[in-house]
Amino acid sequence: MHALESLRGKHHTVLVKVVDHSGSVPGVTGTMAVVSDLGIAGTIGGGAAEKELLELARAHRQGAEIIRFRHTPGEGGTLCSGLQVFAVVLLSENDENEISAIVETLADHRNGTLLLGPGGLTFKPDVVGKTTFVEENRGWDFSEPLGLLDTLTIIGGGHVSLAFSRVMATLPFRIVLLDNRQQLPTMEANHFVHERRVVDYDLVAEHVPDGNRSWVVIMTYGHVHDRQVLARLLGRQYAYLGILGSRAKIRSMFADMAAEGASAEALKRVRAPVGLPIGSHTPEEIAVSIAGEIIAVRNGEETPCQPYHSS
Repeated sequence: MHALESLRGKHHTVLVKVVDHSGSVPGVTGTMAVVSDLGIAGTIGGGAAEKELLELARAHRQGAEIIRFRHTPGEGGTLCSGLQVFAVVLLSENDENEISAIVETLADHRNGTLLLGPGGLTFKPDVVGKTTFVEENRGWDFSEPLGLLDTLTIIGGGHVSLAFSRVMATLPFRIVLLDNRQQLPTMEANHFVHERRVVDYDLVAEHVPDGNRSWVVIMTYGHVHDRQVLARLLGRQYAYLGILGSRAKIRSMFADMAAEGASAEALKRVRAPVGLPIGSHTPEEIAVSIAGEIIAVRNGEETPCQPYHSS
């Protein structure tokens, strides 16, 4: 939005984007900032690299170029060690339509692909590509999908769900809230999600996408409904499937489900109880613990919260 306002005001506007990185650096691939006469929006990680690149951006007057910044421990007080590769792209009135398409696409909760190269910036709405950076024959190309690619489905619209939605709305997820109760006050008050649906829990699987971009947390208003929902989702592929509840409740529920023929391997893949073990009690604390575990899983980090197992 900052870039669009700047271009419409005919201000000098430059995009600075991390197109590649290695090692331990303050801003990873995809982070970006827009520098204009109106100010700065976004960040490329802070520290000496950001300071230098923002100064270069203010002086950048032509085309697009690649700049490398190597971080060496001890230099400038940094502990970082690695390489950031930046694209510095001068935006002009010719880019206004492309930037406008990006703003409109993201506002509609749709996806698209950003393309950068020596020729500047291009955007392909409703096309989801991969993040790539290629240099060859003195040329270069960068592509990156934009938008909310991952879907978080929260099943249960109570107080914890409201607090959890508030936290997750700050992260790059499309959030869908499901409950089987009509006119539930906490669900109606939940303006943090992108979509709210009242559903029949027997048909809940029809409302939950599967695949490695689907994240699911079950937190209904009773263990009967938790079990009802889990039974219909168990065995499908998700990036993350968790269920809220005490260890005693989870142990009893899983034992009953296993006795009735539920797959032991499928049960082991459920994060139960959901969330990091931080001694959380209030809805807000529980929300933070679940969000923390999801972030850890999404970033490929080990989490100390172990999924349920029967042994």
